[in-house]
This record gives sequence, structure tokens and C-alpha cells, in this order.
Amino acid sequence: MAGASMSADSVALPDVERCRAFWAREEVDRPLLAAWIGSYEAASLYPRGLAQLPEGELKPSDLGFELFRQDYEALFESHRQAAVDVPWSAFPLLVMPWLEAIAGCRVVHRSGNVWAEPWLDSYDRLDERLQPRLDWLAKLTEFTEWLVALSHGRFPVGVSLLRGPADVLAAMRGAQDSVLDLIDAPENPERVLDWVTDLWIQAARAQLSHIRPFAGGYGWSIQNLWSEEPGGWFQDDAMAYWSPSLYRRYAAPREARLSKSLPRTGCHLHPPAIFTVDGLLEMPDLGVIEMNQDISGKRIQEMIPVFSHILETRRLLVWGHFTREDLVAMKEKLPARGLALQPLCDTPEEVRAMVQEVERIWLE
Repeated sequence: MAGASMSADSVALPDVERCRAFWAREEVDRPLLAAWIGSYEAASLYPRGLAQLPEGELKPSDLGFELFRQDYEALFESHRQAAVDVPWSAFPLLVMPWLEAIAGCRVVHRSGNVWAEPWLDSYDRLDERLQPRLDWLAKLTEFTEWLVALSHGRFPVGVSLLRGPADVLAAMRGAQDSVLDLIDAPENPERVLDWVTDLWIQAARAQLSHIRPFAGGYGWSIQNLWSEEPGGWFQDDAMAYWSPSLYRRYAAPREARLSKSLPRTGCHLHPPAIFTVDGLLEMPDLGVIEMNQDISGKRIQEMIPVFSHILETRRLLVWGHFTREDLVAMKEKLPARGLALQPLCDTPEEVRAMVQEVERIWLE
């Protein structure tokens, strides 16, 4: 069985040749394989650390790194046993709305749930009000440094989830008002979108300045990839509330800036935002598109025509809980060239069984 190597020191290494073939869009015998082990609910990833956080508003000083050591070690160990092509990458807490906090949102914690609260009640005096919270940016980079030290060369560290300009505008202004503003007075939210785009680039590059190479390349967090140049994901889940015309006019130009802000970039999508694919494919610097199969909504078989369209010119990573029927449909209708799969499984044993199933379907 092909998969990531494990040394005597319990270091999970990438299958470098398969990863290189993915980025080169070479003809291969099966898709590249990553893994997501456990629930996609962010709070479930860090049970020990979150249980020790104070209730109510969080300040940067509340995020003691050592509170989360056991959680990160458990995540590493479970993914290390998965035997896939791409190792798990550590990154600063998925549960934390990092860029929203840097953009001035109040961050609140209740019983393991963490969220950002809107604060932009009007667009008056924007020049005065759009001031980044540098203490939160410092905490993000310090967390990255701590993870690099914790890794000690055992696993890669990647750029954390920073969402995207539309998502952060929705967090600052509120989901409904952020869309209505684009219709009523678009010059105001446009200024905020530009400012947030600048913040995203600043925060991503600040993390990368502390991240070390791993196995001659770099890990990508959440939707796991490995590439010889550093990279990271952006996303705008707020597109579920936008129209295609609003996306093309206001979000796409900012995402195009993000797509060329790092040596390699990818965009994370949910099915409600599938209408953005054509716009994303017009961004020449965007290297990969990731699509979730969610619990509800479009299924794999319904999305295959869009997957095929993406794979004509780009790379595609598909995340979700796959059935055998899903795998067979992808094998029959999609090239393996430029395709990566990240199955959602409860245990390393389930991942290994899924790897065997993929190899049976593609190789036999």
C-alpha cells in the first residue's frame, strides 16, 4: 500500500513523488490521498484546551499555548497512523476567528464554542475605525512559533484558517447588512473589503515568516496538502448569501489578490458557493480548488461535472465522507491527474480501510 512513510522517530513524511505529480498534473494511477480524522466540529479538536479557557470575551493573553499541547499531540498521533500520502499539518487553533479578531471583532467563548461579534455599526470615520488589533496578530504569530517548536521536525506547520474578505466583512458588519450594503452604498463595504484583503496577506505572510520547511517542502493546514513552495487556503463561505453578480463585482477581485499573495494558493468551497468556480478559474495564480461534500446539499455525483471542469486546467481536492458509490463515480468520470481526496473518518483504522478501497477501485 502506498502512503506516507513513518520513521523510527514517529515522523510522518509525505509521499514526495505523488505530491509532486499532483502539482505537476501528471498522469497517475490514483488520486493523491490525505485524511481528516474525527469530527469537523472545530471544538471537538481541542477538548482539553477549550475546557480551560475562561467564559465570555477572550483576550490574546487567555490563549495559553500549553493548554493545547495534549490536543495537538493527540491530533498528530491519530493522523500519523493513517498511512496516507500527505501528512497532517498543525496550525493555530481552527476554532479561533483569527482574522476577525485582528479586524477588531470581539471574540467570545461559551462552553467550547468561540465566535466573533459584529462591531461595524456604521461606515462613519472609516479611516479612524479600521485599525488592526496588533495584539491578536502577535498572538497568531507566537502560536505559530510555538507549534514549530512543538513539532521539533515531526510534522509540518501550516498557515491557519484566515477565511476571506467577504467572510470577515460579514463578521464585522453582520451577514445580512454586509450584503445589503453592497447594493445600497457599495463604496463603503468596498473600502472594508480592500482593508481586510490587506490584513489577510499581512497575517498569512507573518505566519510564513516563522514556518520552517518540512521534508524539503511545506504543509498546508486543514485541507492537507504538501508542496515544495509554501502555500495556504482562503475561503469566503459568505458566498452562500451572495449572488453571482455581487461575487464577480466585489469578492472576485479581492480573492484574485489573495490568489497571488503566496507562492501557492488554494480556495476552499462549500456546495452553495459552487457558482464561483468559473470566476476562480479565471485567476491564473490560483493553484487548487477544494470542495467539501457537506452533510446536506449537493452530493458527489451531482458535482462531478464541475469537478471535471476544474480538472481541465487546475487541481482539485475533494473533502468529505465518501461512499463506495462516490469513489466509483469519481473513478469512472474524472481523471486521477490533479485530483486529491481527503476522506473524513472517525479513526486511523477507517482511513486505512478507505485507502485500501481507493486502491482497489483505481488500481484493480
